[in-house]
Amino acid sequence: MAIWLGEIIYIAVKPIFKIYFIIAIGYTLTKKNILTVETSKNISTIAVNVLIPCLAFQKIVSNISNDDIHQIATIVIVSFFLMGLGSLLCFIFGVAAGCPKNWWGGLICCGLLPNISDLPIAYLQTMESSSIFNDIDKGVSYVMIYFTLQMLVQFNFGAFKLIEMDFHTEARLEAAKKTSSQEEKLETATTVDDQHENNPSIVISSSSSSSDIDLQSTTESLTLQRPHVTFVGERPSQNDIPPLLTTVSSRSTLSDEQQQPMLRTTTTGSSLSSAIRCTEPLSRTLSVPRILLGNDVLADQVPEGINDIVRVYSKYEFLTPITEDIRTSTRQAQTFFSKAVDFLQSVNYYHLCKSVLNLWVASTLKIVSMTMIISITICMIPWVQALFVITSQAHVPPAPDGDPPLSFIMDLAGYVGAAEVPFGLLMLGGTIGRLNLSTIPLRVWRVPIAVTFARLFIMPIIGCAFNSKIYRDGLFYDEKILYFISNINFCLPPATSLLYITAFYTPIDDKPHSQMDYLALVYVFHYLLLVICLPFTTTYTMKISLNL
Repeated sequence: MAIWLGEIIYIAVKPIFKIYFIIAIGYTLTKKNILTVETSKNISTIAVNVLIPCLAFQKIVSNISNDDIHQIATIVIVSFFLMGLGSLLCFIFGVAAGCPKNWWGGLICCGLLPNISDLPIAYLQTMESSSIFNDIDKGVSYVMIYFTLQMLVQFNFGAFKLIEMDFHTEARLEAAKKTSSQEEKLETATTVDDQHENNPSIVISSSSSSSDIDLQSTTESLTLQRPHVTFVGERPSQNDIPPLLTTVSSRSTLSDEQQQPMLRTTTTGSSLSSAIRCTEPLSRTLSVPRILLGNDVLADQVPEGINDIVRVYSKYEFLTPITEDIRTSTRQAQTFFSKAVDFLQSVNYYHLCKSVLNLWVASTLKIVSMTMIISITICMIPWVQALFVITSQAHVPPAPDGDPPLSFIMDLAGYVGAAEVPFGLLMLGGTIGRLNLSTIPLRVWRVPIAVTFARLFIMPIIGCAFNSKIYRDGLFYDEKILYFISNINFCLPPATSLLYITAFYTPIDDKPHSQMDYLALVYVFHYLLLVICLPFTTTYTMKISLNL
């Protein structure tokens, strides 16, 4: 029996209300300084180390068996096509829109790593009350397998290193600019010296003309050259203030100083990062619990922004300095082949292999990765899976209550893991609430608009066509829920973790870093248009692709 189109549209739009309402709550809590950056960091740590492993373990062990090995193979095919297509389209559209070289890595990551966990799960769980899909829990387990493959690419394959490369490129460009300016100054000084050597009359004429100056002009010149004396009660000029303190004091006028939190202006460290930390509001650095300050004090504080995310997450000063490996490539005649040969000869292959191996081991030993490996291993062995859930492939003597012996572990994992999606959406709303678009120049907007167009308009068309071909070939094995998930995964925004990885590599200084500006606009444009694109893709999948 066919379902009326209006009913399908309502079912497709209904999850959006719940998703955006929770995002709005996180946005409001951030503006009220209740969901601070430090709080969000702690909650994110809990979600990664506790909530996501519990949810993945409960859903995979309960709904996946060794009969679904073919579906897992299809997920692998679709997942790598999804990430490859996204990175290629975003790079092409972004570069065509004028993306600078110091954000090419972040541009690729925006297409490579979608938000494939919270949004699809929230969408599926909202549709559980409808009669379209009866196996929603199995769909959630498929989403977790997609998420596992994304984590594999992001960390085990080292995709996060693309963001680090952006700051390598930025440092190289700054070094090249500094080198070229020094060469220009040297050439100018050499030219002046040559002119003085070839034309000594210039010096003579200038000295002779100085004797013709009258007494009045001499007095005026002495008056102009008199040093400026600043008294104690006089306000220093803007040029006399260090750049750091200028940026801090320019945020408020004299009448607003009583309303702003007190700032510590004593810079005890030698580095600029320590100076920034010394000028933070005392309410953010005191060891007194924030709950003791009261809601009125929290409401009076300035809402936290992107700079606060960088302040909390940045570990730039603890990383290996990237300026040590920078080479001033001023030789214009060097060919591409010679550059490639020099690069291959300069690589320390032993160190490279050791770093890759350490990265693999460290990423695999994380709680999320180990949970995924253990969960898939359990569900592939029937008699082990029968210890946790009831399965038709093996029989294990039940516990006194009639359930499997280890069913209490599944109850615990399901109870704790149920909080992952709400917390994830709250963190997403808090992240959006810290984005500030007023300070971003308009010339930066072209690239995020192009990336959004590629991800939310072009990718769903290509992805649905690719999945339709796979569905006709029988590779979805009559799993309509898998076909549905695979289609909507092509219409998702970038992963929220990209913002925090970028903040991790961002140096704490007074220099502008365009990477955070581009990411902020990408997130805002995606979540503004997702209200239209995701329900449209969902409606097309249910009505046309699945013929419901």
